[in-house]
Amino acid sequence: MRDVNKKPVNPLVRLFHSANEWVLHHVFLSVLIFISAACVFCSSMVYLFERNMPGSNIEGFWDALWWGVVTLLTVGYGDRYPVTLEGRMFAMLLMFCGVTAVGILTARISSFFLARELDDRRGIVDQQLISNHLIICGWKDNMEEFLLQIIEANPKLTSADIVLVNNCPQEIIDTIHENPILHEVKVVKGEFFQKPILERAVPERASKILIVADASPGSSGKPPTATEADARTVMCAMTLKEMAKSVTVVAEIIDQDMDQYLKLANVNEIVYSRVYSRMLMATSAQGTGIPNIIHHLLNPEGHQSLTTMDIPQSFIGQAYGDFLDYLNKERPECMALGLLENSGNTHSIKDQALRRAQQTPNVAELVENLQSIKNMRFNNPIIHPKRDRKIGEGTLAIVVESRDEAEADHVVAA
Repeated sequence: MRDVNKKPVNPLVRLFHSANEWVLHHVFLSVLIFISAACVFCSSMVYLFERNMPGSNIEGFWDALWWGVVTLLTVGYGDRYPVTLEGRMFAMLLMFCGVTAVGILTARISSFFLARELDDRRGIVDQQLISNHLIICGWKDNMEEFLLQIIEANPKLTSADIVLVNNCPQEIIDTIHENPILHEVKVVKGEFFQKPILERAVPERASKILIVADASPGSSGKPPTATEADARTVMCAMTLKEMAKSVTVVAEIIDQDMDQYLKLANVNEIVYSRVYSRMLMATSAQGTGIPNIIHHLLNPEGHQSLTTMDIPQSFIGQAYGDFLDYLNKERPECMALGLLENSGNTHSIKDQALRRAQQTPNVAELVENLQSIKNMRFNNPIIHPKRDRKIGEGTLAIVVESRDEAEADHVVAA
């Protein structure tokens, strides 16, 4: 029902508000339009009053326009000037407009570069420029050491490729930026499990997303419990499920019982930090030396490293033994431990598998293919497989790679 008591808005008032809003959003362009109009108007008026006047050196419109530009920009050559009272009045008006406009433009340009400098210092993300980056959601108490280890383990990664999403105080972020290796790390401030905050990190264009067990204090000032940290991880993973389907997501979780929710969110890899610690302590009680072996293989400063490597396309569909013979001959510094099947992004793997499964005209075979997709295990390690095992699409080789002493010493020095 129409409100008869509501007074109609005056069109002039509506026009004024629209113009005012446009000016506020286009300050630089508005000032340029204003000074151009002022220059043309005052130059035209001076020309009208000065032409054909005794002693006047403004003889044509272009002389008046030249005088107007010189006056507006506060240059003041003095080769052209008005001699009549009316001309000098418009000259004073143009001088006032020029000083005001130049001041506004100077302040606007200075504030632009100052804001850009502050953004660079604080690591604020430029959404138009960022892509193929690593997003780290959450906060760890030893974040600086954690970031340095990430860069050491990924030689192609620089601090400019890292975007942190967390709600830590700015002074803590500043301590990270003081490290010369990490001074270009980008930061998005806010709760990392909220969609508007994550959107500022441009997750759909990221190369990988890490969700760490958050240790940043809440509103009470106390660090979160294990359940609270895992809840934040799950909420972040659920939010990213639709935002970055094609991006690999790795999540750290404390309580193993929460992993079912991460699997529903199609998280590609789950890091069970508490479980791993407990397992290493348990094996150390047996005196097997396993903790030392794991530390040696994962330490970026060591002479050997546990890693995965791409398998040449020519070996896809071939037997594992053929690839093993090739590796021993062509890459003697690498020792194969097995295969990592269905590696990469879960959504992409399922999509590709569905396309291959639907290529068969046989209904029974189609049903069997779809059932195999349902039972598919992602990032599935097969240690020491039989030589006749077929290498499928999306499979990586699990290897121990040896580095010479010079290369290892270079990593330590870096």
